[in-house]
Amino acid sequence: MNTKKLILSALVGVLFLVACKDGNKQPAAIPGLGPAMEVSAYDTTTVMQMTAEYLDLVKAGDIDAAMTRLYILDENDQVRPLPDDQKQQCRFSLEAFKVYQYKITGFIFYKETDSEVKYALIVQDPATNENPAVINGLIRPVRRDGRWYITLANTQTEAKPSELNF
Repeated sequence: MNTKKLILSALVGVLFLVACKDGNKQPAAIPGLGPAMEVSAYDTTTVMQMTAEYLDLVKAGDIDAAMTRLYILDENDQVRPLPDDQKQQCRFSLEAFKVYQYKITGFIFYKETDSEVKYALIVQDPATNENPAVINGLIRPVRRDGRWYITLANTQTEAKPSELNF
């Protein structure tokens, strides 16, 4: 458990350093789309910690607690707790496989309702399988009034075309 916390702390530290590097520069421009959203080290660290906490709960099998970390972006562009019908779908998906490990495989911030964190769930014991099965997932961080929420990818954020799709 201490090794896991050490690795997470090291990851957060690296992300902090990367986020702070060239702090005076404008956000990177994506061709044809203008500048990316400005994010601080706080934003990066917060989203990565929220994601890690969520995935730790999934790995531990504490699905009820994991689902309390999830929100939706509704048709009125408001962040809301996960509704009961989506809780059932989410519970079914999260309980379908035992999660042995997870990896956060990528993230990108473009705008407050168009950000992505990709992850991989290792669902076969890596100690007994040379090439264990992996399920890839995606959550969509949403920032409202300076606060971050993690939303399911299949909510209203997905109904709006991504600014990142060319």
